[in-house]
This record gives sequence, C-alpha cells and structure tokens, in this order.
Amino acid sequence: MALIPNATSSAQPYCRSSASDPDGDGWGWENAASCVVYQSSADPGTGDFSFCVIGETQTPLCETDNGSWAYESGAICLAASLCPGVTERVQSPASNALVNSNATTETQAVFSYLLETWGEAMLSGQMDLTWKDDIDMIQRVINDTGHAPALMGYDFMNYGVTVPGVDGLQQTEEAIAWWQRGGLVTFAWHWRDPTASGIGEFYTKSTDFHIPIREGALDTSHSSYEALVADVDLIAAELRVLQNAGVPVLWRPLHEASGGWFWWGRNRSDEVPAAYAQVVLWRFLYERLTDHHGLNNLIWVWNGQHAAWYPGEDYVDIVSFDIYDGTHNYESQIDTYRETALMPSRIKPVALSENSNIPDPDLMQQDGAWWLFFMVWNDTDTAEGVTQEGNFWTGEYYNSSAHKQHVYGHERVITLEELPAFD
Repeated sequence: MALIPNATSSAQPYCRSSASDPDGDGWGWENAASCVVYQSSADPGTGDFSFCVIGETQTPLCETDNGSWAYESGAICLAASLCPGVTERVQSPASNALVNSNATTETQAVFSYLLETWGEAMLSGQMDLTWKDDIDMIQRVINDTGHAPALMGYDFMNYGVTVPGVDGLQQTEEAIAWWQRGGLVTFAWHWRDPTASGIGEFYTKSTDFHIPIREGALDTSHSSYEALVADVDLIAAELRVLQNAGVPVLWRPLHEASGGWFWWGRNRSDEVPAAYAQVVLWRFLYERLTDHHGLNNLIWVWNGQHAAWYPGEDYVDIVSFDIYDGTHNYESQIDTYRETALMPSRIKPVALSENSNIPDPDLMQQDGAWWLFFMVWNDTDTAEGVTQEGNFWTGEYYNSSAHKQHVYGHERVITLEELPAFD
C-alpha cells in the first residue's frame, strides 16, 4: 500500500494522521512542528529529497537499509523504509509470539487471547483515576452500564515522588486485585523528571530534562544517566511485584512521544533527532527491564504515534494511538486505525490506547476499524455523574448514557464477565 509522500516541495512534512488538522485548513501539528495535509489547499506539491523530514529535522537516509535507525560513519541516519512516504511498505505477516521469548505462561496466554480477539471484537477499557486512590472508576462504569470493563488502565506517575502525602501510590495493589477479579491490566508511566527532587514534571514546557545521547548511544557518562537508571529500577521493582503475583501487564511507556509535549519526545538543540533519542531510550527500557531485571510479564505496547518513532520489530508487541476528538463523536476512526496499522513493518494488533469518545462498535465493524481495545480516560476529582470537560467517563460530556449502554451491551464488545481464565 502506498503511503503519503514524505514532504512537500518546500521540505515541509506531510501530516501522517488525519487527526492532526482538526480545523480542516490543510495545516496540522505533529512531531512538535507544523505539517501539511497531502493534496489539501495548503499543499504546494510533493518534494523529492535524499533525507527524511520529521518535524523540523532533516535526517539523512542510511546507505544500508536495516529497517530502522542506525549510526553510520559517526552520524545518525534513518532507513528509507522507515521514513514515511519514501517507499511502499510491504508488511510481514503477524507473529503469534511475544517479542520476549521468555514470557510467562500467563502472559503468553493473554497475548494469544488478544490475537484471537483482534479482528473479531473490541475489549472495553477504562483508565483508573491514577492520582486519586479513593475514586473507584470501575464502579462508575458498572453504575452506568451494568458491566465492568475487561481492561483497566493504571499509571506509575507518582511512584518515586518524595513529597509526603502524595496520592496515587496504590496502583500496583489495585492492579493485582483487578487481575485476581478476572480482569486484564495495562500500565502507562507519566515519567517525571528523573533529576528532580520533590514532585518532578513530565511536560516538556515544565522541565529541561532531555535524553542523554552521545555518539549515537545513551550517554552513560552524563550526569543525569544515573538518575534515569534509578527511576527505571524503581518501576522495575513494582513490575516484579506484579510478576510475582502472576499479573501480565500491557506495558505502554514513553507514550505520545511524537507529540513533543513530554520530555521523552522534546525537540533538541543538538544534532540528535528527537525520534532517534526516544528510540534509544525505548530500547534501553526494554533491555533493562527484560534482560537485566528478568521481567517476563510485559506485553510491549508502542504509542509513538508516528512511524519514524518506531523502535523496531524486536521491541513491540502491539501498536496503538490516542484519540481525543470533539464530543459525542462516535465514528470508527478508520483513517487513524489504518495509519497506525501501517507503521510497523510486521503486522501487529492495533489498539486505541486512550480516548474520549468511544467508537460505535457497529461503525467499527462496518468500516473494519478493529481496535483491539479502547481505553476511556479518567475523570477529574468530582462527584459521580458530573458532566464537564474533565470527566471523560462520568456525566455525558463525551459519551452519552445511551451510547455507553450501547457499547457495553454490544455483542462485539468484551466486558469483564466475558473474559476467559488465563491461568
């Protein structure tokens, strides 16, 4: 399938996602830079360059195409096959095995079930209120629909915070309880500045932290490297608790990297492309957690949201995209689904890893937008039933009561009671 060309004649990048241009003027925003919608009124015509345009960065193409990023002759380069629009991508068939060949029996059983489900049904998912332990998002879903979600989302965002009295430190225990109740578990990590004391920040605008890169690799001599490793090891300890409890985790670190709003996706002042730095950090995370810590309960969910941020086939089990698109918009999001499905060079299951509006299962089936699961974002700290912009589940700002009941009662949507036993 042919992809959109890489850049316009003026070396302006083309938008890869249809969601990047919400006002329809032909201009969008991706990779912390402006982009142009292909063949829109803003498109001056297609360019033909010997480099890949990613945001504001023009990255040279590698002499040898290894399907990924590389470091050749003292310089960072990108394989032509990974640069969107440079070539036609022919994907390899899907694999029925996890990238970690040492995955636990339960983890492999969960992945096998997900593969069997993908293309047939969509798992219901709800994000926990991860910084407020006493608000029960599960019960809010049950109260509105009569069903519990199949998948609950948790976050390590406040683990490692040194200020007393910080909430949101029961996520590991809540996840274990949910698994024991028969549910599936996914974890994100709003990774706060590793060098900060107190409560660090994860938004680029609020921290100067950047991924230390030297000669194409993670700079182990950099002053921030030790703090970075300490954070990873802290989270590894929590993941080990989950592994010891037999809990497989759909693990989604470094999410929304190409957006640039988190420090792991920030634009850089050196000559290192932001996408390359994120790929280096992703691979480090994989190797540190899998090889060093022996964590075999992780299903790796990539959420970079742009093909050039993809870390490679040996590091990803599932690809995903996050969509926040107006209110009461129940379309299947087929365009974004197809774009996400084409990002890896091997076919991988495609998930809707964060959303406001839930796609209508009837439209999903009609269009072939087989999102593996959806994950409605959490509420703010309000009473149940309050309709406001910050409440993604409770109330009716995004999803009406009728739509929630339609989704959770649909034959193509899997809820908690429909999951099999994985032990």
